[in-house]
Amino acid sequence: MNFLVDLPLRGLAKWLRLCGLDARVENFSSPREGMPSPAAGRYLITRQAKYRRRPREDLLVLEANDPQDQLAEVFRRLQLTLRDVAPLSRCGECNHLLTPVPREAALGLVPDHVFQTQAEFFQCPHCRRLYWPGSHHARIIDQLQQVIPEQQGDRHVPTSPRKGAPHGL
Repeated sequence: MNFLVDLPLRGLAKWLRLCGLDARVENFSSPREGMPSPAAGRYLITRQAKYRRRPREDLLVLEANDPQDQLAEVFRRLQLTLRDVAPLSRCGECNHLLTPVPREAALGLVPDHVFQTQAEFFQCPHCRRLYWPGSHHARIIDQLQQVIPEQQGDRHVPTSPRKGAPHGL
């Protein structure tokens, strides 16, 4: 499953990426660009009321204004749960999956205090941004727990082996 998010909802796209979901941003609310064609496994997300008249199963026209409320709406409407996420496994900026990098490779690329206090580092193979499970990690997980519906037996948002936080250089 992947998402193509209308440009005005780029904040939602970032939250979807923080959940580990594939979310690209495109300006399809522009009259010049137009609505993308359907593609298997892809959902289009917008708030543009003009698209409510288009009966497409792959189109979600959201009501919520706030990105976290939009995330909750997407999860509710698509019946996604905690089991569908791999938090902090994607680059929050360019959407690529993060890859682990040896700790030594981060030396000199991150602030000294970060290198001294962190054991794991991850990198986006596309933009080369470095990530580490810093203080934002716990806050993001807490926010996701408030937004994402629980499924029977789930008590917390799972952490991915590629956990990274939105710390980065």
